[in-house]
Amino acid sequence: MTGNRVYLVRHAKAEARREDDGDRRLTPHGRARFERLLQALGDRLEVARVLTSPLLRARETAELLARATRAPVEEEPRLGSGESGGRELLALARQAPPGTALVGHNPELAEAIALAAGRDLEVPPGAVAALDVRARDVTLAWLEAPSR
Repeated sequence: MTGNRVYLVRHAKAEARREDDGDRRLTPHGRARFERLLQALGDRLEVARVLTSPLLRARETAELLARATRAPVEEEPRLGSGESGGRELLALARQAPPGTALVGHNPELAEAIALAAGRDLEVPPGAVAALDVRARDVTLAWLEAPSR
């Protein structure tokens, strides 16, 4: 890897939308699929710090990631649903130390990944994108999603 590697992580599959959107939990199936993805990624995932949206589904995803990588978790309000656009998320990634994982939501994460990739990509629940950050340039190294 050249430059700094930072990760964008969409929260895993959550319960259906309801009035209090912030309290939606991960589904058991979503949790299991994300845990399998983390296991499959193994050494490709070099996470030293996890920043997460304050919404429950993202925090639960961040905790699974932290447990798999032994990285500490911190809440970051700018990762909340609707708080930052794709460009703002890439700016946050540029400022982050190497090994930082940012756990958040679509459509913002999909926007950021599309900007880094130069094209639109599907970013399903539980997807993990590795970004290489060099000065002002952010490029997509890889994108992996849980198997269905």
